[in-house]
Order: sequence, then structure tokens, then C-alpha cells
Amino acid sequence: MSNQIELKVVVNGTPTTVTANVNAPLKTIIPEALKKTGNVGQPPENWLIKDAAGNELNRDEKISSFGFTGDTVLYLSLGAGIGG
Repeated sequence: MSNQIELKVVVNGTPTTVTANVNAPLKTIIPEALKKTGNVGQPPENWLIKDAAGNELNRDEKISSFGFTGDTVLYLSLGAGIGG
């Protein structure tokens, strides 16, 4: 079984796909998703990762612990109180 997973990430309404190692923490997808969508004005630690239901996900947990599938869509948004 491969350690790689393709994840769909929507950054401020712009969808992209990133390839991630399932054994890496979730936060490792943030810089790649930001770079691919041109959102480089804020550092990765200022962004929140949420699932389709709007639940904030723990960025320090391993990607494999979430049980993501190829249909999973994640959403990146700036944290509260951070202006663009």
C-alpha cells in the first residue's frame, strides 16, 4: 500500500490537489496548497484546516488518522482575527 494520498484542498474558494504522505502531520499539506493557489501573503500557521462539515481538524495529527478518501475535500481558511 502506498504512503501517498491525493487530497483536494479548497483555499479561499480556489480548489487544488496536493499529494501528501499519510504518515506526516496534516499541517504538512498547508504550504503546498497555499503555494499552488497563490495564497502566500500569510504564513501556514495562520491557516485553519476544516472538513466539509466545517469542523476544525487537528493539524498535528497524522493524515492517516483521519481516514480520508479520494473524495475527501478539505478547506483552508485564515484563523479568526487575521486579516488579509
